[in-house]
Amino acid sequence: MSVGDAKKLSAYFDDRLDLTFNDKTQKCSRKQAIVLLENYFSKQDIILFELTHKGDSKSNHTQYLIGNLKTKTGEYKVYFFFIQKKDKYYIKELRFGN
Repeated sequence: MSVGDAKKLSAYFDDRLDLTFNDKTQKCSRKQAIVLLENYFSKQDIILFELTHKGDSKSNHTQYLIGNLKTKTGEYKVYFFFIQKKDKYYIKELRFGN
C-alpha cells in the first residue's frame, strides 16, 4: 500500500466488498473497487503505510488490520476486514478515515 497500487491490492479483494471513504460506504464489485481506489490514490501523494494493529477471530475465521496512511495532505486511519474462503483470506471491507 505504500505505493498506492490498487491493482496489486485487488488480488486480496473478495468478489464484493464494502469500500468506505470518510464515512461514505459503497458496496462494490472487485472491478468497481479498483477504479475507486485508483481515483483515491491518484489524489493522494502517498508517503507511507504503517501497520499499527492486527488481530483475528478463530471462531468466525476473520482477520483485521489497522494502520495509518501518511500522505502529503494528511494522515488517514485505514481498516481492513478479511473473511476466510477455503484456505485464503480476502478483503471484505476497506475503510479510510481521519
